[in-house]
Amino acid sequence: MAVDAKHPEWQDRADEWREMRVTARGAKAVKEAGEDFLPMPSGFRVQADSGRAMYGAYQKRAQFPEIVAPTIRGMVGVIHRTETQIEMPDAMLGIWERATSDGLALEAFHRRITGELLLTGRYSILADAASEGSDLPFLAGYSAEALINWSTDRDFYVLDESGLERNEFEWSNKKRYRVLRLVDGRYEVETYSGIEKDADVLQPTARGGQRLDGIPFVVIGPRDLAVAPEEPPLIGVARAALAMYRLDADYRHQLYMSGQETLVVINGDAPEAIGAGVVITLTSGQGEDGKEFTPDAKYVGPSGTGIAAHRTAIQDERENAVAAGARIFDSAKKAAESGEALRLRYAAQTATLTSIAQASAQGLEKALRHAAVMVGADPEKVVVKPSLDFMDSTMSAQEAQHLVTVWQSGALSKQTLYENLQRGEIASPERSFDEEEELITSEGPELGLVGREDEVAA
Repeated sequence: MAVDAKHPEWQDRADEWREMRVTARGAKAVKEAGEDFLPMPSGFRVQADSGRAMYGAYQKRAQFPEIVAPTIRGMVGVIHRTETQIEMPDAMLGIWERATSDGLALEAFHRRITGELLLTGRYSILADAASEGSDLPFLAGYSAEALINWSTDRDFYVLDESGLERNEFEWSNKKRYRVLRLVDGRYEVETYSGIEKDADVLQPTARGGQRLDGIPFVVIGPRDLAVAPEEPPLIGVARAALAMYRLDADYRHQLYMSGQETLVVINGDAPEAIGAGVVITLTSGQGEDGKEFTPDAKYVGPSGTGIAAHRTAIQDERENAVAAGARIFDSAKKAAESGEALRLRYAAQTATLTSIAQASAQGLEKALRHAAVMVGADPEKVVVKPSLDFMDSTMSAQEAQHLVTVWQSGALSKQTLYENLQRGEIASPERSFDEEEELITSEGPELGLVGREDEVAA
């Protein structure tokens, strides 16, 4: 079996991934796909050119609704409304500013993970060896399509690294593959140029030459870290957008045809020209049978009876798109709606956001723990804690003062006070309680929080 063989579950999901990619790219990509997403009406095919000209006009008139990409961007913005809390050993702090080989910051890379999970429902991360000029490993991300084969035992993965390669000023597509294996309890990497295996088998090690007894690779799904691919979370939005595109094509074709009336001349000669400024004269006469005839001329055209039905169907599909996920943009608070009512109204749709936010954070945490092992640090010190409050929870100054008063009365611990200040977006989500305490102490008691009365007295 060749290295480019695809897992059956990959093949099962490939069409869904393509559907999501194309619709997210927008109208240009959808129209370039031609009949894959907009079938040609059968009547066009009887034309001399097999309907190519008529189909081109039919497709050009159609409008594809740009709702998939904005939905994904909006959801990424909601999930990452506040920065994720990430804790790492000091030896790994350089990854904050350069997490990937091309210099992407860790927070930006995290947003990319979330975006890919919303788009295809799958993303993979490899903690790879340090790049030249750095002593830290980097995180290499792989799209759903790039992980083409795997084992359920997680001891074998095949990654498609094919892509454009530059030779001076020219670009060409090169086929490349990477195979990750666990052989006799040791991590090994094989690389392929095309389907031909390169000579060397690499055995990456941790700092100090320590062998790696696991593959530093994590597969992330929309709900957990399962290796089996799932249906893309927003596939319903993509399908509703394509349905609207097809309906719109028929709708606009009917509008076009209803405006293209045809002149019919009865018992008379056809005029040489029609239109404004042209006078058509019709005269009576006798037919071959000697009977008098009266000529007539009139315009006829389609009745357009289906136009209203198509307009209704398009509106129905827009509502389907809303139900499938686009409602995230209808986030304006109703005039008489309380904060609690607003939270309840979004409870169902944020369930998907919550699972994706959690899976994205868990995947990043596991990848960073692999990186920690590679630098000889304690992986348990890596913690990634996502913010799961997708509503605007900014605390007012009055609310913060009241919270401090409650703490001073002894009803809350200082730790709980600080966590509430973080959720209220007053305290920094990037600093732990101990770090904040240390910072307060360093600034002096006159700048710190006022303590409880018993602490002050002590």
